[in-house]
Amino acid sequence: MGRKTFFLVLSFVLLLTLSFSMAAAQDAPLRIGLVQLGTDNPFWIAQVAGGQEAARRNGFELVVTSGEGDVTKQVQAFEDLVNQGVSAISINPLDANAFGPAMEQAAVANIPVVCLFSQMDGCVTVLGFEERVNGGLVAQYAVKLLTDKYGEPKGNVAILLGALGQDINTNRAGGFTDVLANYPNITVVAAESTGNWEADKAVALTENWLTAYPDLDLIYGLSDSLTVPASDVLKRAGREDIMLVSYDGTEVGLAGVADGSLRSTVALLPQYNGFWNVYAAYLVATGVQFPATYYMPGAMVTTENLAGFQQLSVDLAENITKFPFELPVGNIVADYAARAGS
Repeated sequence: MGRKTFFLVLSFVLLLTLSFSMAAAQDAPLRIGLVQLGTDNPFWIAQVAGGQEAARRNGFELVVTSGEGDVTKQVQAFEDLVNQGVSAISINPLDANAFGPAMEQAAVANIPVVCLFSQMDGCVTVLGFEERVNGGLVAQYAVKLLTDKYGEPKGNVAILLGALGQDINTNRAGGFTDVLANYPNITVVAAESTGNWEADKAVALTENWLTAYPDLDLIYGLSDSLTVPASDVLKRAGREDIMLVSYDGTEVGLAGVADGSLRSTVALLPQYNGFWNVYAAYLVATGVQFPATYYMPGAMVTTENLAGFQQLSVDLAENITKFPFELPVGNIVADYAARAGS
């Protein structure tokens, strides 16, 4: 089954579930566990909001927990959910290699596990984005920016990485560097981790790079939560000649594109994927079969198509109970772009 066909089937299932799940929930509401990386990142906060809306619409209980940036604590949070006997678990692991025994416990307890962004043995499905493809799109736009600057594709680039134990980090960066490898005069002078996607580490790295690489032309941040703090450093240092390209499409990222501090971001609609992260676990708990891997779409945001994305972002934040999560994201984005005249 193709991804588009599968999504349409899921959308049909969602529409049916909206009609019947609340009545079923009155008899025996399911409990779905969500294990996040942490609770202090705007993207993660928005994901939880989407998950809570999935629970509200479908009448199940959502138990939200996290490791607060610590792998050991995240494993413990996962094991606690297993011990509580939840119906299914959705987890975004800090380190996929750390969950072997915990996943075995879930299997023994017959608790299905939906994995987010990283593959682990025992996942009933892995939900994610086409991170490597999207990273390549960011790189192509970066090449355009550098070519516009110099008349040819050349320049010095640095990358603000996230958590090194995550596939999401490897693929967002790998898709970017795969494309840049075709341009011998574009050099990646630095690619360093910000720990658990930590803004203060992004700030420290950017400050260090300004000294270490005075001829830096462009920074790629693997999340708006890293790139926006980096842009603040550049503003304070008077180095707004250094271009920034980003990823996530959060409200702060879109605002950065609007004011010119960021040249682009990749919109992933965190509330949207947060809804489906949790809703997928709920569907699995009710017996729906997912493919081994299911990719949710994203889209590049630049000044050319910004207006529609901004309104979409506002509606996700302020009108989430009316947002059409059951529709494919491409249709939603196209509708907003058309209404904004983009």
